[in-house]
Amino acid sequence: MSIALVGGTIITPFRVIENGVIVIQGTKIYELGKAKDVSIPHGCEVIDVSGRMISPGFVDLLVHGGAGRGFTDDAFDGFDAISDYFLQNGSTTILASLCAMPEAELLKNIRNLANYILGSPESNIKGIHMEGPYLNKEFKGAMNDEYLWKPTVASWKKMWEASKGLIKLMTTAPELPGVIDVMRAAANDGVVLSIGHSMATYDEIELAIDNGAAHVTHMFNAMKPLHHRQPGVALAAMLRDELKIELIADTYHVHPAIMEFLLKVKKAGGIILITDSIKPGGMHEGEEFEFANQKVRIKGGKAVLNDGTIAGSSLTLNKAVKNMIEHAGAKITEAIRMASLNGAKVLNLENRKGILAAGKDADIVVLDEEFNVEMTMLEGKIKYQRADAFLKPHQG
Repeated sequence: MSIALVGGTIITPFRVIENGVIVIQGTKIYELGKAKDVSIPHGCEVIDVSGRMISPGFVDLLVHGGAGRGFTDDAFDGFDAISDYFLQNGSTTILASLCAMPEAELLKNIRNLANYILGSPESNIKGIHMEGPYLNKEFKGAMNDEYLWKPTVASWKKMWEASKGLIKLMTTAPELPGVIDVMRAAANDGVVLSIGHSMATYDEIELAIDNGAAHVTHMFNAMKPLHHRQPGVALAAMLRDELKIELIADTYHVHPAIMEFLLKVKKAGGIILITDSIKPGGMHEGEEFEFANQKVRIKGGKAVLNDGTIAGSSLTLNKAVKNMIEHAGAKITEAIRMASLNGAKVLNLENRKGILAAGKDADIVVLDEEFNVEMTMLEGKIKYQRADAFLKPHQG
């Protein structure tokens, strides 16, 4: 049976199509365009989304948890809960992120995640982002510095084998002794390499680029500020076109004026919106959880350790999109692109995901005028529909 979404404003995300129609057959978008140009098949289920926006499903490359659960949980129902939470907020592709832990514990967590992903092909969890364990303790952020590893190719191979090839992205500090060899090995395994939790010099970053670095983790966080005589990660991230940057657009991690500045410098094609969400995401103010065996809670909208250090976020990408438009002056097409297609490109999925067009996966989000998610489709299946959304299905 086919489904047609009619009457909404489609953000492709390069164009805006008013009074658009999307026809979905099976897992794919079959046809898309203005209502006058699209023929709705007989017997198709028609869903009226008038007054709403239709966006590609969001792609989030850095997710540690949410809904009170984390990817260090042993039980698969915790992974299901995180998956559902992100579908409710429009993310149809996410990378499950793990941080530094003692070796035996981290390898166990990697194996658990790999088994879950391989056993859940219809999930929105599509791979693993290793945020560490090869990070600089001077810029550990909310990481537990006791758990950081000495970089060796042998230890990388242990992680790679435990992941069954599902590590898609890894954050490293390229200034650490031995880490360039690790980066080269991981790049040859097909992993996208990101610079983060680092005090690397500009020259060290150039070397890292030559050895596979293509990405910068949560821009301006866990790195030295820009210095005019000692340029490092911050300048390289903005200056080098080889590097795409992740941005936590919650207005806490990065001031709105800096968000606007980054958009002017890197343009919409160079920024990837992420959440860096952890267990407290979606939970109540003041509730206490654990991150890297440390206590963390939501305080004033921020996820913080007991000493006040910001620890990940409780952001969702629909809110990040809204923040980029309202606080950074992004066009709606730019904001949606930063939350969808740009992340899909990192994962080499742009031929299937992150864009609305015939032949692409039917990963679709329906948003109201305040960017609240009313419906999420993953490969043609409705995975979430807000109870009060009043979307009206009927037979065409």
